[in-house]
Amino acid sequence: HGRPLCMDGVPSNPGGAPGPVIITLAGLRMAGLDVVAFDAGLRVQPDAPITRVADRWGDSIATGRAVPHAADLFARGLEHGARLAGLSGALVLAESVPGGTTTALSLLCGLGYDAWDKVSSSMPGNAHAQKSAVVRSALAAAGLDDAARQFSGLGVAAAVGDPMQPFVAGLALAALPRVPVLLAGGSQMAAVLALMVRLATEHGLPFDPEAIGIATTRWVANDPTADLAGLVAQVADVPVFASDLDFGRSQYRSLRRYEDFLVKEGVGAGAAAITAALLTAAGQDTLLTAIEAVYREIYGAAVE
Repeated sequence: HGRPLCMDGVPSNPGGAPGPVIITLAGLRMAGLDVVAFDAGLRVQPDAPITRVADRWGDSIATGRAVPHAADLFARGLEHGARLAGLSGALVLAESVPGGTTTALSLLCGLGYDAWDKVSSSMPGNAHAQKSAVVRSALAAAGLDDAARQFSGLGVAAAVGDPMQPFVAGLALAALPRVPVLLAGGSQMAAVLALMVRLATEHGLPFDPEAIGIATTRWVANDPTADLAGLVAQVADVPVFASDLDFGRSQYRSLRRYEDFLVKEGVGAGAAAITAALLTAAGQDTLLTAIEAVYREIYGAAVE
């Protein structure tokens, strides 16, 4: 729509950088991609076309029962993934989850991966100590810190995950036998990939690592406080792509803040930029010009 319809402005980082949706919108327009939006648990309904797949939102992971309806979300994902795969030659699956790198950490650790101090953040410092404390409390509340207790993949997601994770895992697993899938994001999509691998084994579903990849931004790929490549390597042998967007030459100071590792990624920004570049042969300068045009459209900003 080119502007927010149910709030006054685009969500932005407290440090002054605009939210990554400006990158996503520019990429979508350049690539001419069709968009389908799903509501997997919103408190506030958007004033835009959306498909609801849940009538409740997730609880705090600290309860140890964050997503009791995880199995239903997974089933809905399988249903819609099969349908979408019949409409396109490929799927790019993105997310927007508040606190999503913390729930990514909890899901990865709950599934048995060493993700401590490896997930990214929208802030340059990355609150690893705070995230780890929350996740350790959540794992203890769920009983996932007891090695003798066995959980299924959906059991882990139900205990310490968020609603996006089982739904997107279902979308991707249902689509994979038919079309290639690009998981759009960083730490959160590493967690989705880990859940997919577990669920494919448990449910006897095909999983072809050559038909799936993760796409993000260079700000996540080069994040000195995280290790996306290392996380993915623990899970499966799938490629991780990073857009080479560089806002250092932007005429807008708030966009240049991305180079200070503010925001980094979100709403499929990296994948949108990569897809636009691949489909249009656009380079960095062309992409930056398109993103600045969206920035002006939304903010009406003069050169800073």
